Amino acid sequence: MKKRKTDRTKSRLKAHKAIIKFCVIFLGLLIILTTTFPFLNDKFNPQLTWLMVVTADLTGLVLKLFGLTVNISGRVVSLNNFSMEVVGECTGLYEMLIFLAAMIAYPANYKKKLIGAGLGLPLLYVINVIRMVFIAVVGNWSPKSFDFMHMYFWQVAMILIIVSVWVLWIEKVVHYQKSGSAG
Repeated sequence: MKKRKTDRTKSRLKAHKAIIKFCVIFLGLLIILTTTFPFLNDKFNPQLTWLMVVTADLTGLVLKLFGLTVNISGRVVSLNNFSMEVVGECTGLYEMLIFLAAMIAYPANYKKKLIGAGLGLPLLYVINVIRMVFIAVVGNWSPKSFDFMHMYFWQVAMILIIVSVWVLWIEKVVHYQKSGSAG
């Protein structure tokens, strides 16, 4: 009986250490990210312009697919009653970096992390384009709601989406086990 308690205690201690290690690494990466991202975004803004333009183009394309009249001029997406400029923070790059920080901090091998990056980053980018489409539509039809949707709703939603994609990666890639049939 005493041996089982000792084994459980050791197992819990090991799990607590892993959680603490993850938190320290993740928070450290977030601190580095949040302090350097604005500087790097400003410094490399010309190099990131292509991503802003692509994001604006894709946003406009999706809006057109829904039958809306859209004009795209560089980084500016214009509808009938609303225009928005796609800036560096609108590209989803920051959210992708947060996702990468969580993946790097998580104890998994490099192959699984590469798979996670290869699947998760494009998924987050697509979700970001959907976010841009949504806020453009809101801005066009309900300008009073735009600030709330842009500054609050989608900020919280993107955090939940990042966590969801990260957990999905853990469940479907890191802890994936082939189920063999017993025969």
